[in-house]
Amino acid sequence: MEPAQQSTADTSPRRPETPPPGMDEIEAAWAAGDFVFVRQGLKRQAEEMGTPFAQYRYGRVLLEGRGGPRDLAAAQLWLERAAAQNQVAASVLLARLYLSASSSAGGVARDPGRAAVLFRAAAARGNGEAQYYLGLLYGKGVGVAADPVAAFTWLQAAAETGHVAAQFELSRAFARGQGTEMNTQKASRWIQEAAAAGHGEAQFYLAYALDSGQGMRQNRAEALNWLLRSAEGGFLLSQVALGKKYLKGDGIAPNPGEALRWLGQGAQAGNLEAMLVLGLALLEGEVLAANPQQARPLLEEVAAAGAGQGQARASYALATMAEQGIGQSADLQQAVKLYRQATAQQQRQDGPAGQRLGQLAITGRLDGMMAPHRMVPWVAGLAQQTNENDATEAGHMAAVAWLRKQAEADLRPAQSALGQWLIAGDPAEAAQWLRRAAEAGETEAQHQLGRLYIQGSGVAQDYVSAHKWLNVAAAGGSSAALETRAVVADLMTPDQVATAQSAARRFFDAAAAGGASR
Repeated sequence: MEPAQQSTADTSPRRPETPPPGMDEIEAAWAAGDFVFVRQGLKRQAEEMGTPFAQYRYGRVLLEGRGGPRDLAAAQLWLERAAAQNQVAASVLLARLYLSASSSAGGVARDPGRAAVLFRAAAARGNGEAQYYLGLLYGKGVGVAADPVAAFTWLQAAAETGHVAAQFELSRAFARGQGTEMNTQKASRWIQEAAAAGHGEAQFYLAYALDSGQGMRQNRAEALNWLLRSAEGGFLLSQVALGKKYLKGDGIAPNPGEALRWLGQGAQAGNLEAMLVLGLALLEGEVLAANPQQARPLLEEVAAAGAGQGQARASYALATMAEQGIGQSADLQQAVKLYRQATAQQQRQDGPAGQRLGQLAITGRLDGMMAPHRMVPWVAGLAQQTNENDATEAGHMAAVAWLRKQAEADLRPAQSALGQWLIAGDPAEAAQWLRRAAEAGETEAQHQLGRLYIQGSGVAQDYVSAHKWLNVAAAGGSSAALETRAVVADLMTPDQVATAQSAARRFFDAAAAGGASR
């Protein structure tokens, strides 16, 4: 597998009458950092002596760009020649080159199948690194057919040679029962082996297991020791976890300086959790000194990262800053924009941001900023939350009163929301409001009214009316109504279904004509 043309790199003049430098001279130059001499010497060794070790070393310096420009095509050529002579290190390095290549740029194309062949040859000769990579390939089905048992076998072989990353992967295989039976004791043994050898991720998960008591006996002091080792070794998740522990005093005395140090490192590395925790801590000023100016850019970066609970918390915090004028001039419009962003990121209208919007709505602070129908989901969520969580009667009544006022003004979403809220306490009144909204075309009201007819709650039980309203709601896009309609249809006679379908058609005809049908 050699390129059609040999690279023209390293065409420095040769003097055939001068023997190539010996490997001892080349090693001395390597130790001294004279990579130009190393490259030239290895070139002559590879070309004139043809020893697989020289070919491997020359391919390596070409790959790494030592003593001259990087030359992937020439590196591939010499590594292939060395691998053909069973040079194990060359086989492993070449296989890694085939795995990491992203395109044919430089004359090397990604070739996982060829990488697997090379790894297999080196693994069969006991090379731990090749065994490790071959185990990963079998586990992921890259370059070979996925085979969990083969993956486990090769990882175990590599782990037993002392390959640290393989020891960690083997512990995960035992913990998950991948390619072998689940064995917590063996998982514990191998993760401790990897952790003791300095594997940062193994140290992190070992610390977690010891801290939580999951998979091994709880020992929080030892857990902290491993977490410290992992963090000091540069493992990002450990740095963030350690910063949080120092911030909260979780298993250790609170230490603002250490919390700032570790969370700051995580934030600088781009970890969103570190940015969020540090930003909130700087905003709250409970452990760290309050500093809204430093908190804002951290929270803004998290909030801009997309959807998720952390992003919603950041947006909510920024909204609070804008509403209350913390570290900036108060700006209600900006606050509302950020509260709405938080509800979208959290993908729910009744979370903290939605509740705050509901509070702003019922106090009239959103009047003139948006139409009332856009406020309904927030007020409805506030009413539901206050009812479920035994909040003050005044807050509960204010939310319900706002919905009732809007419903009486013929705001369909408010009628639907009020009807849904009333179902548990006054199903008869709930049915009245749901019917008004349903007849006006509110899909969710149609769905809920159909359910009331099935249950006979607030109305007389009537499968025909239930089917009609569920049919209408399903046509409006309600998948839940579609499912419920199928259930109620099984309880009806064919004549009843036909009657319900006729009633639904009359509703659609009346709606198209601009009228209404009960």
